Amino acid sequence: MNEQFGVGSVLGMSFRVYARNFIAFTLITAVLYIPLLAWTVHISNTPVDHTSLKEVLVQLGVVLGLTAFLNSFVTATLTYGVVKDLQGQRASIVSCVTVGFKRMLPALGVGLLAGLCMIGGLILILIPGIIVACMLYVATPASVIEKPGVFGALRRSRDLTLGHKGGVFGILFMLWLIGWGVSKIEAAAFTPTSVADVHLQMYISMGVQVILGTLSSVVAAVAYYALRAEKEGTSANELAAVFE
Repeated sequence: MNEQFGVGSVLGMSFRVYARNFIAFTLITAVLYIPLLAWTVHISNTPVDHTSLKEVLVQLGVVLGLTAFLNSFVTATLTYGVVKDLQGQRASIVSCVTVGFKRMLPALGVGLLAGLCMIGGLILILIPGIIVACMLYVATPASVIEKPGVFGALRRSRDLTLGHKGGVFGILFMLWLIGWGVSKIEAAAFTPTSVADVHLQMYISMGVQVILGTLSSVVAAVAYYALRAEKEGTSANELAAVFE
């Protein structure tokens, strides 16, 4: 009997996978975020006065915005680790990064094209953008495991999410809710009153982004597995076999 895809089951499985691999997965994401982290450090160490404080905050927004694109690479890298964990094994950091780099270009292509499709949908009106986001949610894991090409990965995600867009939306909503809750806690716990405080908040925000980015990538990979398990009866062993 095939497993059932559901918001609770996907999130529960994702949290368990992340908990078992917290240090390795978070470290991988932090390493892949090095360009953004370096930019943040540069901004925080650049002398500013209160007249240029707004410019610093804008730059921080750009840095955080770039994480959306970079998360495609993170998902490509962590997908291997997630599959190995679901198989009952533990993937090393080196093996995860190696697989990620091998599949980097297709994953980035999928991420870019999917992002453009979502933006196009959001420009038209909110609802189409949400529908596209749900439809293309597992395109990156599909590109890593099945290697069908950029457009093939988008079509594959469309087919796998067919009939489950409500569930995918529930997953995306819960991830957004977690991020919103964390941001509220961060804002309540730390209110910058000086330029130095703004610099400190940059580091805190980037640390939060690393953790949330890791979780989002794990959830996407688990959702892909759950969809294939329900629709095609595919096991974790069968998914892991493509990497051998």
